[in-house]
Amino acid sequence: MTQHSLRRILEPELATRQPSRFIRSDPNGHYWFDPSGCWWTDAEEVVLLSKSACAARRAGNEPAAIASYERLLAYYDQGFLPEEVYHDAFAPFRAAHERGHEEALLQLLRLHRQTGHLYEALTCAMRILDRDPYSEEAATAVVEIHLQQGSLTGAVAQLEQSVGLLQEDLGVPPSPELRALWERVRRAR
Repeated sequence: MTQHSLRRILEPELATRQPSRFIRSDPNGHYWFDPSGCWWTDAEEVVLLSKSACAARRAGNEPAAIASYERLLAYYDQGFLPEEVYHDAFAPFRAAHERGHEEALLQLLRLHRQTGHLYEALTCAMRILDRDPYSEEAATAVVEIHLQQGSLTGAVAQLEQSVGLLQEDLGVPPSPELRALWERVRRAR
């Protein structure tokens, strides 16, 4: 890759012959990143957003927490080094990234439910179930939201799917919470 190609990828706004802010080269065609520049990475932004979301949640500032978690999820949704060549070298970081993604989704789900944003909570719960079809918290949220919206059919369908997955795939009986939810749905019929 040439310096020209790097500049076009990393700094597309530069005009022709305008020097790069952080790419340097020597007469032999070697190039490097200038370590004295002002650097920013999305990894740093993820840490800051995570801290901001947690602090806002602890302070009871739900709108700020929701906004931070949504911005945080925009980073997580981009994935983490999808190239297989990096799989082993970055496995611990990839696992931490996945755990952070799951936790941010769960926190956002809880906040949306707490603030009564049913559509957003349902959307968030479905995102969780897409990633982890065994998530009882997300499945319970979907069922409860369907019940709140008066959709008994949607609640029953989600319960049947969740209980079926747990029993067929994992051989796990429904938790006491899911059994109690079944009872609520039966009474609603």
